[in-house]
Amino acid sequence: MSKVFYDKYLVFEEIEIELGKLNLEKEERQEIEVLIDEMIHHRMMDKILSHLPREHHEEFLDKFHKIPYDESLLQYLDERIETSVEQHIKDEMQKLKKEILEDIKTSCSPK
Repeated sequence: MSKVFYDKYLVFEEIEIELGKLNLEKEERQEIEVLIDEMIHHRMMDKILSHLPREHHEEFLDKFHKIPYDESLLQYLDERIETSVEQHIKDEMQKLKKEILEDIKTSCSPK
């Protein structure tokens, strides 16, 4: 997984445990982990950009693409978003974690 500034909010031990129960081949698990990483990235960018005023999008994306792991991006966002970007990220992470766990459990249940 790539390192990005919102990584400190990722708490996915439960997902790792559930994936471990699936008895997947190494390649299958890696594919799923890549998909999860992509889902997280898309959801976080969507959440951030939906709250960040449009006039700052280009500048933020430029900064992000240059140094995606730079934690000062949080400060940049906090200065431009009225409500706590940290709380938006935490809330979205929790929603996503719940959705992923539900998907894993659904895929494991007998049909």
